[in-house]
Amino acid sequence: MSLAQAEAHELELEQPAGLWKDAVQRLKRNPGAIIGALLISMFVFLALFADVITSYGPGEQVGSLGGNGSPPSSEFWFGLDKQGRDYFSRVVYGARLSLLVGVVSVSVGLSIGLVLGSIAGYFGRWVDGLLMRIIDIMLAIPSFLLAIGLVTLLGRGLVQVMIAVGATQVPLFARLLRGGILAQKESDYVLAARSLGAPGPRLLLRHIIPNSLSPVIVQATLSMATAIIEVAALSFVGLGPSQPGLPEWGLMLADSASRLEQGLHLVLFPGIAIVLSTLGFNMVGDGLREALDPKLKS
Repeated sequence: MSLAQAEAHELELEQPAGLWKDAVQRLKRNPGAIIGALLISMFVFLALFADVITSYGPGEQVGSLGGNGSPPSSEFWFGLDKQGRDYFSRVVYGARLSLLVGVVSVSVGLSIGLVLGSIAGYFGRWVDGLLMRIIDIMLAIPSFLLAIGLVTLLGRGLVQVMIAVGATQVPLFARLLRGGILAQKESDYVLAARSLGAPGPRLLLRHIIPNSLSPVIVQATLSMATAIIEVAALSFVGLGPSQPGLPEWGLMLADSASRLEQGLHLVLFPGIAIVLSTLGFNMVGDGLREALDPKLKS
C-alpha cells in the first residue's frame, strides 16, 4: 500500500459518524435511557398483547358487586374493584388507552406546532410577530387550565380530551422549531444554497427543518409523559372520557379515591402504572437530550 493510500484510508477511518448514528451509540451507553426504554417497551408490550396477557375483559364482571372490592390474591393478582371486575385486566388495558391518548395528543400538538413554527421562523417580520404573540398568549395560560377550558368548550369524550391535551403542546413545539429555523437560516450551507438558486420551499423542507428537529424530538418524548399525566388529571377531576367503565388510569383513580383506606390496591396499581410510564418517557427524553446536544458529548 502506498503512502497516499494509507493516508486516504486513515482519513476515511477518522470520518465522524452521522448525527443520528452517533446519538444511537451514545444512547446505548446511557443507563437511564436504557431503563426508560425498557419501561416504555414493557407498556407497549402490555398494550399490544393485552388480549393474550389477561384472562378477563376490562369490563367483565367476575366477582360480586358492591363493597370495596377484593384484595389481591393468587387468582386475581391486583384484586377486584367494587364492580367485581379484574383489576389486573383493567390496568393492562389502561396501558393501551394511555399510550393511544399520548401518541395522538402529541401528534396533534406536533403537527400544528411544526406548521406554525416553520412559517414564523422562515418568513419572519410581521408573520413571525403575529404568530408568536398568539403563542405567547397560550403560554401565559397554565397548560392544565387551558386543557380544562378546551374540554369544557368541546365537551367530554376521548377525542375531545386528546384534542385539548394536544392543543396545550402546540406552543412548545412551535417555539422550539422557530428558534431552530432562525438559527439555521443564517448558516453557511443555507447561504450557499441560496446563492446557487435553491428555491425557498425546497430549502426549508429538505435542509432547514431536518437540521432543526433535534430539540423538537426530545420535547415530543417528554410531552408523551406530560400527556399521560394531564389526561389522568382531567379524568380525576371529572373532565376525562365520559364512557362509563372505560379502563383509563385516571378514571380508575377517581373512582377509588374515596375508598383509599378500605381498598388501597384500587389506587396503588393505576398510580404505579402512571408513575412508571411517565418515568420511562422522561428518562428516554433526558437521554435523547444528552445524545443530540453536541455540547454534552464530553
